[in-house]
Amino acid sequence: MSLAVYRGVLARRGVPAVILIGLFARIPIAAAPVVLTLHVVLDLGHGYGLAGLLGAAFAVGAAVGAPLVGRTVDRVGLRPVVAVTTVASTAFWVVAPRLEYPVLLPAALLAGLLSLPVFSVTRQALAAMLTPELRRPGFSLDSMAVEMSFAVGPAAGIALYTATSAATTLTAVAALVVLAGAALFVLDPPVRDPELTRTLAAGERAERPRLRSWMSRPVVALLLVTSAATVTVSGTDTALSAVMTSWDAVPHLGLVFAVWCLASLVGGFVFGAMKNRPSPLVVLLLLAGTALPVSLAGSWPVLALLVVPTGLFCAPLMAGTAEALTHATPATVRGLVLGVHASALTLGDAFGAPLTGVAVDRFGAPWGFAAVGTGGLALAALALLVGGWRVPAAAEPAPAAAPSSPEASLAR
Repeated sequence: MSLAVYRGVLARRGVPAVILIGLFARIPIAAAPVVLTLHVVLDLGHGYGLAGLLGAAFAVGAAVGAPLVGRTVDRVGLRPVVAVTTVASTAFWVVAPRLEYPVLLPAALLAGLLSLPVFSVTRQALAAMLTPELRRPGFSLDSMAVEMSFAVGPAAGIALYTATSAATTLTAVAALVVLAGAALFVLDPPVRDPELTRTLAAGERAERPRLRSWMSRPVVALLLVTSAATVTVSGTDTALSAVMTSWDAVPHLGLVFAVWCLASLVGGFVFGAMKNRPSPLVVLLLLAGTALPVSLAGSWPVLALLVVPTGLFCAPLMAGTAEALTHATPATVRGLVLGVHASALTLGDAFGAPLTGVAVDRFGAPWGFAAVGTGGLALAALALLVGGWRVPAAAEPAPAAAPSSPEASLAR
């Protein structure tokens, strides 16, 4: 380990601002889903099934939209995309509490499609601003920021909703989205590697490789690992809630979550400072494998202890998959690639909670952790089948695409 790498990351001009904006911008993103759920159940009088369907609609929209938005960033730059998505996201959160459910559902799908791409843009900017050897600690800091955002966001959203109303809370979400979008627009961090920027500044066009030229089997395997990460994490989230509820220990749930998040922060910090680069597949195996013994807990203090090993691998896996993708794919399509990465995270998150919920309903609360671990290991096996042990860790960067000639442009 070498902590000097963090000094190198934070010494880069603009990097601390990008990480701080990313942390701030994700707080409303983390708060909004739980507030929407409470609004659908308590204000509109529907069940949790319809509330879950609304969340799924937003997630599907985000999963479809992230690659499209990322590709647009590659083509036109950051500011136009930030402007459009900030306006669209703000409009949805302002009008959402005033819509009836039949209108709210398609609106959520559209809002997800045009949501502010904080996750992918932050990582794309860090990849452009940092040298390859500094990306791992840079992405680790970003993953740690995500943990802090999701520790603060839902709790703040619930507290404000309880004290006021859904309209007030979602308007506050909209205001924070505006501030985050404005900060990104003003900062306008670079989203292209310096070599690519110089190529475009010289009036030349950089060739954008076709999808099949970089979507190799190892890259597909890496995306499977990415989805498995959030299947495991979101499933653990659900399993923790189910077990603590079955023990009538809900007042201590926040403490257990805090221990889990703290473990993830520690794991992310250590991962970023490591000199060796473990494969994301290995980290996934550790994450899923350590989830299985959590089902043996018989009390909440034991549960808090057993969840620590699982937490240690959360942030490292999120950071490791993003870093590996930036090395394994061309810089000219990085926005698209990180958009696909965001989609993989979103889809995994959407499947993890239902998978765990089914296990809890059929077999009991402790079996949720068995479902989490088994699901993660099954996806790891699938990734191994698709890509073998060639799942990228952080290999040498993919060669930059050469400037395209008029003949190449016509060929495309």
